[in-house]
Amino acid sequence: MKKAFLIVILTIVAFGILNAETKLKMELWNRWTYKMVDGDVEKNELALKRGYFRIEPKFSENIKGRFNVDFFSDEDGLDGAGLKIKYAYLDFNNLLPIKDAKLTVGLMKTYFGTIYDWDYTVIDKDPSDKYKFVSSTDYGFGVFGYFPKGYGTYALAVYNGEGYKKTGGDINKDLNYAANLRFTPVPGVTIGGSYMFKSKYDSQIEDETARGDMVDNPDREEYNLIAGVGKFAYGPVSLLAQYLNKVKSKPNMDDYDDVTTTVMSFMPVFKVNNKFDIVGRYDMYDPNTDEDDDGYNIIIAGFNYHIMRDSKNKPKLFIQTNYEIKQYEHEDSEDESEILIQLRWIFSETINKGK
Repeated sequence: MKKAFLIVILTIVAFGILNAETKLKMELWNRWTYKMVDGDVEKNELALKRGYFRIEPKFSENIKGRFNVDFFSDEDGLDGAGLKIKYAYLDFNNLLPIKDAKLTVGLMKTYFGTIYDWDYTVIDKDPSDKYKFVSSTDYGFGVFGYFPKGYGTYALAVYNGEGYKKTGGDINKDLNYAANLRFTPVPGVTIGGSYMFKSKYDSQIEDETARGDMVDNPDREEYNLIAGVGKFAYGPVSLLAQYLNKVKSKPNMDDYDDVTTTVMSFMPVFKVNNKFDIVGRYDMYDPNTDEDDDGYNIIIAGFNYHIMRDSKNKPKLFIQTNYEIKQYEHEDSEDESEILIQLRWIFSETINKGK
């Protein structure tokens, strides 16, 4: 573990020395979690839930990079902390014959739903991440661009499909494909949608009748994922709404019935002033639409108090407080509740060569 952190530090120093301009950023989440199940205390902990080291080297006006290390308290208690590479990509601007488009290559954002621009207004994860639709980042390449006159954005990408937590350990022979569109027809209104095709299988089996050729494992799974997004903002009030749909199929098994999973999520925010936001969220999760009473609803209410902001008025030091209730549909399941209080602090520095 110590060696991993040493490598990170040396990498930061090397980038700062070798590149003409490098931005360094760090973010830490210190959190208290108090969880109860059916009135009994299940968790009462203080932890560093997440931290980020970010390096953004600028090689030229058209080539920029991003490298993120994600570290967190080790829940297994073996090493004290866990460490993962979250981002490692390069952006190439003006390389393609498309105006206002960039090519991204590496461990990059997953352009699906709201996961790629989720800013944790509430402490909980983005719905696509929370309900295991997609990973927030993955190895691949893609094109991201803007529609003329600020009417929206688009993205087309190809991924490994394993995410960032199982590097080299869960790669299929089929790549995954994603398309994402966002439109802003009028100020304050954003609508959009995403589609992703995923596949997964554990291994391939040998077909002896085909002279040793490899054929698809009958347990091979395919996923068709759809996201619909709408955001409405007027004055101090905003509402983010999202619908997710996932259909799991096994095309090599004739007797397999497809499984459809759906999520509905709503997140209202009321900005009282520049320091205080009232936040909420309501999720409806159904893991299998053909089964009754197998899902649950989540209700979140809380506030964000901004102690400090930077020169661009972005949060720099703030407190997040959430109260979360998880209500199961099945009558024999016990409801859960959590109190989360989190101190988030962010700082950054730009290193210029020769200065």
